[in-house]
Amino acid sequence: MGRVILMMNVTLDGCCDHTQVIADEELHRYTADLMDQSDGGLFGRTIYQLMESTWPAIASSGEGPEFLVDFARKLDRKPKYVFSRTLDHVSWQNAYLLKGPVSEEVPKLTAEGKTLLVNGGPGLGSTLAQLGLVDEYHFLVQPIVAGRGPQLLGGISGRMKLKLTETRTFGSGVVLMRYVPAG
Repeated sequence: MGRVILMMNVTLDGCCDHTQVIADEELHRYTADLMDQSDGGLFGRTIYQLMESTWPAIASSGEGPEFLVDFARKLDRKPKYVFSRTLDHVSWQNAYLLKGPVSEEVPKLTAEGKTLLVNGGPGLGSTLAQLGLVDEYHFLVQPIVAGRGPQLLGGISGRMKLKLTETRTFGSGVVLMRYVPAG
């Protein structure tokens, strides 16, 4: 049986805006290591389009710092499962558009033994958490107050109890807080 790992960057004021975070070599390597443990990624439309606008060009050109090129190429090779109600197709290499409900599509993928990494936006992340489909949470707490942006798991309607399994501090001051659902 596969599993779902949700990784989200969050600022000190609870915002999940990818434009507001530290994205240095150490954090890219951490994410690349998580990708190595997965069989593919789950994306909502917004994050997919944001990533598609950047990473394929770096992967194909090879231009940029070595750690970014390595990250881009690894991401390019991985299967990418995209949830969208508005997209008709996805064009990124190894991307697959999922039109069914998250509650049906994700259990199908994990039943096939797939471990899926959600490099998440709060929309899909909240949906997966609300449905009880997340097996592990990796919150990368950024030493930043964004002052605006979507909130971490803002779509959760009830209480969720989590158990802390790991903390780690990166050189940038980012703190990893890793949790699993409790009980």
